[in-house]
Order: sequence, then structure tokens, then C-alpha cells
Amino acid sequence: MSTSKDFASVLMLDGLALDGARPMIPATWPALMRGEGIFEAFLVTDSCPPPMLEDHDARLCLSAELAGFAVSSGQLRSKLSKFLPLIAQGQWRVRCSVLRGENNQQHWLFSAGPEQPAPESAVLMVSDFRLDPLDPMAGAKTISRAALQRARELATAAGAFEALLLTIDGDVAEGTSTNIFVYANGKLKTPALSRGILGGVTRLNILRSCKAYGITCEESRLELDDLATAEEVYISNAVIGLIPVTKILKIREDYPGVKGSKLIEIRKAYRRFLESTLT
Repeated sequence: MSTSKDFASVLMLDGLALDGARPMIPATWPALMRGEGIFEAFLVTDSCPPPMLEDHDARLCLSAELAGFAVSSGQLRSKLSKFLPLIAQGQWRVRCSVLRGENNQQHWLFSAGPEQPAPESAVLMVSDFRLDPLDPMAGAKTISRAALQRARELATAAGAFEALLLTIDGDVAEGTSTNIFVYANGKLKTPALSRGILGGVTRLNILRSCKAYGITCEESRLELDDLATAEEVYISNAVIGLIPVTKILKIREDYPGVKGSKLIEIRKAYRRFLESTLT
């Protein structure tokens, strides 16, 4: 999810820098015709690789396996190293896409644009769109996002920042580009991967940091009633980090947002955990 108005200002396709104003991808590629592609997105600060790049690499490999691509461990880091010199100082949102071309060839497309600061807090809306936990592609991060984009558009039109998706069974799954957490009764909870959600890199490392610093957390089924009774609610991804929710339309409108006491503790644990990986 980018807040930038100039997302694709820097581009590289198969190792070659490109002019974003000129055509670069043939219209006959299955990536364009059928949406056959996988991707990862993350923040890059001052041309340095993100601290959790290995987790993005692992998820790209998982997406490749589920979607029928051939991506091996370490390829993301190797190819990103050729792209980073093209990026100026500051904070950038980088997206790496592996696209299906003609004759089943794979093409690596890197794009980047300046990223604005994440919002302080968020409003959510429960979407009519649903996820199937048994979908074999549920764990893949693919470029086929028409349904998710439409869900997000409808939420935005209703005054929300993000659309919250349920499963076909009615339990809470995830946002269109975020994972969700609730804090209640001394415990942080987030939906389990078995509920058909995407395994967010930030989600994973928030769970790791909570376990490392003594914050009780669990992955389990999350119901709408859990949202209504939660003390605090948050959403996360690799671009916005962890931000609090102030309201969920038609569910509840009085979450503490940035004033939540547990938010401070979880963010502190997350920062300490990230710093520990750099030493």
C-alpha cells in the first residue's frame, strides 16, 4: 500500500534501468493477459536493504512454489543489490515483481517511488469480499489483485483506510494489504495462517518480538465479536509497520488508537527485535 504519488519513478527490468514513460512490457505476456505474477514490497531507507529481507525472500519463494514459478533462495537479495544503486537517499517503497512472459519465461521487475510517512492511525470497514481458507493459492502474494483493489476502493469511499476481509466461514482474516491484531485479556491475537491469510513479514516479526520480550501472543481464529470487545486493535505490513485502529465502521468507534498503552509496549519490543537482528 503506497501513499506515494510517484510510485514507479525508478524502474529496472531484468537488470536494465528503464524510463517509466516508455513502454516496457509486451501486451502478450501472461503477466498482463492473465495476471500471472508474484511480488514483494517493502521500505528501503537510504539505499540500504530492509532488515527483514530474508523473510521477504522466503515468502517470495513460497509464492513462487504455490504459483508455479521458479525462484530460489537468495535471488531477491542478489537482484535487489543491482537495483539499490538507482535509488536516492531517503525513504522509498520498493516492489519486486516476478512476471510470466512469453514461452513461460520469468522476468524480474523492480519499481520504486518516494514513500510518505505512514498514517498515525486507521479506520477499517468490514468488506463483503471473502477469503477461502482452503484456496491452494491462499498463501501466495500475487499480482492478481482486482478483488482486493475493489474492496479497498469501496472502503475508501466509505471513509475507511482499509477493508477488512472475512473468510467464507465468517471469521476475521486480514486486510487487503495488511494483517490484523487484537489485544484483549492480556493477550495479543492474530488470525492463524490456516485461515487463508497471507503470512505478512511484519506480522511474523511482531510475533517473534512479542515472544522474545515476554508479551503473550497467539495465532488463532478471530471472530467479529473479538473485534467488538478488544481493548486495542492494530494493522500491519512492511510499509506502514504497526499502526493502531481508531474505529471499525458498524463494529465499534472508540478504540484508543495511538493512546493505547499496549501499542507502546509492542512497538518497543518490535524495535528492539529489529535492532537485535542488525548487530
